[in-house]
Amino acid sequence: MRNLHPAPLIAVGMSAILVAELASVAVASVPDDADLILVVAPPWHGGPEAIVTAAGGSVVGPANAPLAVVATDATPDAFKDAGAWFLLDPRNVPFLCATETPQ
Repeated sequence: MRNLHPAPLIAVGMSAILVAELASVAVASVPDDADLILVVAPPWHGGPEAIVTAAGGSVVGPANAPLAVVATDATPDAFKDAGAWFLLDPRNVPFLCATETPQ
């Protein structure tokens, strides 16, 4: 045990923290009355834009995001039924979707 290098232990600990943070973001619920929803979906078969269209929603932005778009005009259940991996409130993660203007 004396010759155990600390780098693997640090890497495991940091990985656990990252997984826990991503899991907490992924399970956060979006209110049913939300006007904007960040739709995270698989990039195949048209990507998240196709999921939004299938749900009856409209893409607000961003234009070049392979896994997620900000959408409106549909309910969270409609996005999930159309195949979204998970939904987020874009105001809770502005660093991902630039929903706020810089000061």
